[in-house]
Amino acid sequence: MEPSERWSIRVDDGVLVVELPHGTGLSPSDGEALLDRWRTLAAEPGVDAVVLVVRTTRPCSDAGRQTLRLAARAGADRGVTRFAVVAERPKRRYLERTMDVRGVDAEPFNDAATAVRWAKRPTEPTATVVTE
Repeated sequence: MEPSERWSIRVDDGVLVVELPHGTGLSPSDGEALLDRWRTLAAEPGVDAVVLVVRTTRPCSDAGRQTLRLAARAGADRGVTRFAVVAERPKRRYLERTMDVRGVDAEPFNDAATAVRWAKRPTEPTATVVTE
């Protein structure tokens, strides 16, 4: 895992898990660091899913939006086929729109553990846990 004051990223059994804790904001340099690490880990053999956990309610900066778009594209370019977005409903919808990249189908979740389980079992029906 490569922790930062602003984010953490790790590979968990073929799933790239990216977490942005409460109060996270991404500056352009933070975004570049996260994107560099994301690209490196997404290229590891066997990584075919991403779980993005966003626990912050802060508005997404331009650098944050750009990082998410580029990260989603980088994942898709490296063969990642499953993306899970974990956040509160309004933020989740915003993130799904931000990550709207051809070839990326993001599933919404309220719970990180459920999202990771889903990402690890691509052949099972989607067990999306979303509350309105």
